[in-house]
Amino acid sequence: MKPNHTIVFCLTGFVLCSLPTVAQNMPSATSSTTNGVLIASGVKTGNTLALSAAESPDHTTLLQLLKASGLTKQASGAGPYTVFAPNNGAFTEFSKEELDELLLPSSKNRLIQLLAYHVVKGRLTSDQLRDGQTLTNLTGQILTIHKQEDHITIEDGRGTVADVIQGNVRATNGVIYSINKVLQAASAKGPVVR
Repeated sequence: MKPNHTIVFCLTGFVLCSLPTVAQNMPSATSSTTNGVLIASGVKTGNTLALSAAESPDHTTLLQLLKASGLTKQASGAGPYTVFAPNNGAFTEFSKEELDELLLPSSKNRLIQLLAYHVVKGRLTSDQLRDGQTLTNLTGQILTIHKQEDHITIEDGRGTVADVIQGNVRATNGVIYSINKVLQAASAKGPVVR
């Protein structure tokens, strides 16, 4: 079976990456589902996040934002990092006008902060994540992990809880979790980081 691919974003030396997506009909040793949420187990890309760069229909909005931030050219060997990558559906809380505003050169610093909010230093696989665990992201803010068996969620500073759609995707310089919400700091007003 030919794998699908999922794009994730990476910051401070990361770039969007094409990562094999574990299909739901693969054997349970490779993936499991909990309440309809797919959790991949140990998928490896064999490349750095930068070398795995490609497009994905599930993360085109994230790719567009990452390119606008100017961070794609800094993708060379930094890490390890854990990346929580919002899929296209996660950005539906933003209006077209709000997304367009983030793409403006005058919004570059806000955009970098928004993207950096989704990255944590270190290589954290799902077996290392515990219910109630707090992680400090690259902006210095706290993210809280919630874990019930194989179902993992992550809570941001506003109290928004994102489901991990795919996790434990391992690149040589980090671990990626695809999520269904955009994470933001408590001080964010509305859906756009101010």
